[in-house]
Amino acid sequence: MKRLEANGVFSESMLAGEWQRIRTMAEDKRSEAIRTYEEFRDWAGQNDHSLEPAFERRNRSYVGMDRVDDVVVFPVVSLAIYDGDDLEGVFPCSDEERTYTVGDALEAFERGDEDWLAQFDSLSVDRTDPLLEPGVDATI
Repeated sequence: MKRLEANGVFSESMLAGEWQRIRTMAEDKRSEAIRTYEEFRDWAGQNDHSLEPAFERRNRSYVGMDRVDDVVVFPVVSLAIYDGDDLEGVFPCSDEERTYTVGDALEAFERGDEDWLAQFDSLSVDRTDPLLEPGVDATI
């Protein structure tokens, strides 16, 4: 990501590594994580794609308790591409035919294939600041 930013492919990149799993929707206090997941889900729905199997939504129960939480497990690596207040792409995502990976997106950017991202419809997210705070200092 930093190399693509240095080469002018991206104007800005940010790496955040804070959300392995979030409880949805009533119990998790990290509203930015929940809102981010909901934006990703809305983008996928608009594009007739699914975030599964990479983003896994499931129930979690506790031994000795009747409590069951609805949770979302984020993939180890995901990529969201924003242009201003438009969400242009979320990877990984899947349609009926294939899965589009983070690697697929990065390879398209590395080879300068500007049309690759155009196969997806953007979603207006009605904000200009990211919901994420940088959480990991790493170079990819």
